[in-house]
Amino acid sequence: MTATSDNTGADKTGVPDSVAAWEERYADSDDTIWSGNPNEALVAIVSDMSPGRVLDVGCGEGADVIWLAENGWDATGIDLSTTAIDRARKVAESRGVSAEFAVADVSTWDPEDHDRRGGFDLVTGFFLHTRLPDTREELLARVAAHVAPGGALLLVSHATMPPWAEEHSEKFEHGMDHHHELVSPNGDFALLIGASPDRWEIELADTRTRQVTSPSGEPAELDDAVLLARRV
Repeated sequence: MTATSDNTGADKTGVPDSVAAWEERYADSDDTIWSGNPNEALVAIVSDMSPGRVLDVGCGEGADVIWLAENGWDATGIDLSTTAIDRARKVAESRGVSAEFAVADVSTWDPEDHDRRGGFDLVTGFFLHTRLPDTREELLARVAAHVAPGGALLLVSHATMPPWAEEHSEKFEHGMDHHHELVSPNGDFALLIGASPDRWEIELADTRTRQVTSPSGEPAELDDAVLLARRV
């Protein structure tokens, strides 16, 4: 689940091509690399919301977008990887779900429907990664720009690093180890209000533990930083 921003002309010495890196990660596998289940925090938080227009930034293979669409949302997902988006579309079609998917970078993407530009009732980002030399503050500003007045931004991020993260980076040799950022919900909110020209209020700032299975099949626990902020 990826989203990066690109400063044209910036010094990117040693910085991997994020589009190629994420595409390689998905294309290297003949099967899906994610479970196909929606994020636990998404289900827990969004189930109480009235459906509207939603954008999932860095949607990967589309599980969250598909769940949102199945629950009444007018859902759109964007991701850098063509393979990921192709898989998302196929799953949506197989389940008879109407959802929009696009291969896009959040720093440059605008929806074709002009009414949707800055007009999403909910924007979600799960485990978004920043490509150097850009900062997380810049990334959050770009994501938040798609939230409509009165709309909400839901961010779920790594509060602790998966114990297998270093091994994973070495395996794929993408130079993507710098993407792993530990954040706190309050820290993300501070960046958001510093970067966005709009006013925001915290509705939820929490750290939640979830049970997962490691790539080697061992049980593990991960802590997620969960931030729900509303544009006012």
